[in-house]
Order: sequence, then structure tokens, then C-alpha cells
Amino acid sequence: MRKIFPGYYRPTEKDFSNLWNSCIFVLDANVLLNLYRYSQETSKELIQILKQISDRLWVPHQAALEYQKNRLETIAKQLDEYDKIQDLVKKSKEDLKDGLNSLGKRHPYIKVDSLMEIMQKACKEIEKNLKKLKQKHPDLLQHDNLRDTLDNLLKDKIGFPYSQEELKDIYNLGKKRYEQEIPPGYKDEKKEGIRKYGDLVLWLQIIDRAKETNKSIILVTDDRKEDWWTRHRGKTIGPKPELVDEILSKANVPFYLYQTDPFMENAQKFLKKQVKKKAIDEVRGIRKHDEERERFMIDATMASVNLTDSLSAMGNLASSLKLPDNAWNALENIRSSSIYPNDKLSILSAMGNLASSSIYPNDKLSILSAMGNLASSIKLPDNALNVAQAAEYSLPDLDKYTEKVKNSRLSVNIESKENNKNEKDSQKEK
Repeated sequence: MRKIFPGYYRPTEKDFSNLWNSCIFVLDANVLLNLYRYSQETSKELIQILKQISDRLWVPHQAALEYQKNRLETIAKQLDEYDKIQDLVKKSKEDLKDGLNSLGKRHPYIKVDSLMEIMQKACKEIEKNLKKLKQKHPDLLQHDNLRDTLDNLLKDKIGFPYSQEELKDIYNLGKKRYEQEIPPGYKDEKKEGIRKYGDLVLWLQIIDRAKETNKSIILVTDDRKEDWWTRHRGKTIGPKPELVDEILSKANVPFYLYQTDPFMENAQKFLKKQVKKKAIDEVRGIRKHDEERERFMIDATMASVNLTDSLSAMGNLASSLKLPDNAWNALENIRSSSIYPNDKLSILSAMGNLASSSIYPNDKLSILSAMGNLASSIKLPDNALNVAQAAEYSLPDLDKYTEKVKNSRLSVNIESKENNKNEKDSQKEK
């Protein structure tokens, strides 16, 4: 069975030992970029491991290209964090002040001014320390000493690019593979243009390298998509069996995948390299943070789909009514849009208000009631806002998306309460 289905079997301890002692270590772009997100001590710790295996390091051209393209944005995001924390302190100060003023007026022993003075001193101290930290932050936009280190470490270890003709053939191949969900890359199918084929190009370059050298491959990547990994009930088991089988059939070499933190852990075991636990914990913490952010994005996307379905149902119900032209146009605008800001969700609340009025006959009233109920049932996952607030290293549009999430959640809560109030008022009138 193992010989026929090697991808479904975890390597033995002996297999792992042989693999680590003879393989080529391939680095993905995200591993290089994440070095900018770690503390200097942790980055140095990882680089020391890479230096120990420098004669067996290799970076596919696709990974090196993605590193160069995304390096400046990764650096800029670290600088943005100082401003985000500054805004958070400012907002917290304002919220606490409002809360104290509201509560303190109703309490005989709470002295708001004294509490505010303590809070002001604490905020000034935070702002002072934050300013010092920002001043000490290395200006990697002007001189990137980390890239200098990588340039030296990876000298003559970067793969060659494919020609344009070869890339065209790969893109055509990618369309067929993605339709059949052959890994890797099909999870990127919704990306724009040729960007969706980046993982496939990377994978084929790895296979070519394995053929040229006749060496087994360990790929270190912080990509978490399920077209790379086998997962079962939330637990990562190992690489996709199809990946192991494909590289074995085409290059006749073993293959394995590691994310950065387990790679560092196993370096201690197989390379006899002492690695600080603090560094491994930091890398693992950032990985788990990223995974949480991705779960939020999935939850928010699903919530958006549910919202679309609800709006579509409202449209079907509304088609049996003779609504005013402006109301119908507003509804159509909602249905045709993929963004639901407060003003459009307010229309749904207004529809619920119509449901509680007496201007429509009973049959239309029941339809409008159903529409109001649908409007008040639109919800986002309970943990969506908490996760959004923790999403530090977001995708370029996550901040905007998070704001939409907050607005939508707030609007829906208001609408739900308003609808309940109107229903009670209507019952009293009746």
C-alpha cells in the first residue's frame, strides 16, 4: 500500500533523517517576507539556521520575484503599526472619557477628574514610548540590511525564469488543472489575471530543480491554503498527497512541506542546531494570528453571501407588491451591489417600518412583515469584529472591509431594535 500510495503515508523517522541530511531546502517568498515581521532577534535566529544549510538552499525564480515585488509593502506595514497604535490610544482615551462622564455623574463616590488625570498620564507615557520606538525603528526603505543579508546568503541560489512561451503554456495548463482541483494553485483561481498561476509556476520550477539535481525536496512555506496541505478536523496532517505523488512520478524524489515554526523545531533535531524557544514561539504566534485573520475573512465572506441571499429573497417578495418607484429602485440598487453600507441597510429597516403600518391590506402587510424579519436576521459571525480588531497584518483592503463589517453589524442591530419597537407600537394601535 505504501509503495502504491506514498502521498498518504507520513515518512518514517529514518525517512525524515535521510531527507534532512540530503535534500535541497526550498524557500518560498512568504518565508523571506516574514523575516521583516519578526523581531530582530528572531530573524537572526532563523537566518542562522539558513546559514547552516546554505550550501543546500535554493529559491525558485517565482518566489524571488514575489519577494522583490512585496518587500516594500511589507516594510511599510510595520511602520503603519505605530500610527495604528497611536490612533487606538487616542480612541481609548476618548471612549473612557465619555464613559466616565456618563457613569460618574450618577455615582456619589466616583471622582471623574481624578480618574481622567491618571488616564491622561498613562496615555502620555504610552505615546512617549511609542515615539521613541518609532525613531529607533530601522529605516529599511532607505537601507535594507536584511535584504543585504539575504543577497549574500542566496547568492547563486536563485532559479532561472521561464520564457514567455513557457509561461503561456503553463497558464493554459493551469486552467485545466484548476478545473480538476489538481494542486497547487487552484485556491488562487479568483485572483486577477496571471497572478492566479503563481503557485503553479513555483511548483513546476521546484519539480524542474528536483529533476536537474536528482535531490529530494523540503519546501519551507507559510502558505496555509488547502491546495498545499492535507487537513483533517482542523489539524494539519502533511502535504497534499497529490504533490508527493507528482514530484515522485516526474522527478523520482521524496518531497515534504514545513511551515517556518515546525521547520525551526525540526532543525534542532535533525541539524543539531540549538534554536531559542522564544524565537519559535514568536514565529508560531504570528502564524496563528494570520490563520485567525484568514478565518475572519472566510466568515465575513460567508456572511456577505448570506446577506446577498436574504436581499434576493426580499426582491422576490417585493415583486408581488406595488411599491413606490423610488422604493423599488432603492431595492434594486441594494440587490445589484456587493457592498452594503448603512444607508442601504437603512432602507431594509424602513421596509420593516412599512410592515408595521396600516396603509397596506393584510396580504401585503404579511409580505412586508416577512421582509422586515429578513432584514433583522442579517448577521455577521459573533467573533467577526473581535478578529477584525486583531488583524494587524491585513490584506490591502482588509481595513476597508473591516469598516464595512462594523457598519453593517451596527446598522443591523439598530434595525432589529427598531423593527421590534415598531411591531409593539403597531400591536398597541390595533
